[in-house]
Amino acid sequence: MHEHLKYFVCPDPKIPFYISLAGITYPDPAYHTIRTCSDIWVIEYVTDGSGYVSLDGELHTVEKDMVYFLPYGHRHDYYSDSTTPFTKIFLNLSGAFCEHLIMAYGLSGKHFFSGTGCRPVFEKILCVIDSDSSDNAKQSALQGIFVEILSGLSVAQAENQYSEEALKLKEYLDSRPDRLVSAKELSRTIFRSPDYCQKLFSREFHITPYAYQMERKMQTAKLLLADTSMSIGAIAEKLGYTDIHYFSNLFLKKCGCRPTSYRKSRR
Repeated sequence: MHEHLKYFVCPDPKIPFYISLAGITYPDPAYHTIRTCSDIWVIEYVTDGSGYVSLDGELHTVEKDMVYFLPYGHRHDYYSDSTTPFTKIFLNLSGAFCEHLIMAYGLSGKHFFSGTGCRPVFEKILCVIDSDSSDNAKQSALQGIFVEILSGLSVAQAENQYSEEALKLKEYLDSRPDRLVSAKELSRTIFRSPDYCQKLFSREFHITPYAYQMERKMQTAKLLLADTSMSIGAIAEKLGYTDIHYFSNLFLKKCGCRPTSYRKSRR
């Protein structure tokens, strides 16, 4: 794992707000971090590439110019895409005041954001950790940057949201991982033509509905293969494939290896 990091040792665990780690992760196809019940808060900005984040078992795709925020006390499981591994700048934080700050900026319960315009703020993190300042000065500066990030995300939330129709389409697909939803069926969710829905979804999420479904199926399969003892047949059935051989061949085509080989590589 190739990273540039700055660690800070907290002098007192009762301190209400503290940056424990800051830095950048460079592209690595094997990058994978798991916290079963995290004792920290994590905020990361993807500067390039893509990856996948499972928060309490719910899988999300993250890509360039996205910010994700992972809360204390939850299961974090995130990893690079094997073909376009992400680069990301991050802060790890601790202390009860983190939650109060998040609530104050209206971001409580929100975890994934468009990071458009956030890059200069996150790049300040790298300037701070590379500076000649004392650790106390760096700690203070990074805390200020975190507040600046929250402020920016709060403003962006109000100004840059997906359309209601696009979100309805995405929610419909996300709630049906066990089958492929046809264009005609999808169109009925917002009472529009299939062509309109295809164009709307592609424009707002930069991927076709079909490709989005396939990507989620394969990434869910990877997650289940790596983190559970479910049989390959059970995983295939969960994703809507009754023929295990068809599923295995599809996984090979999309992911470059058989499900059994992928599972062995992650154990």
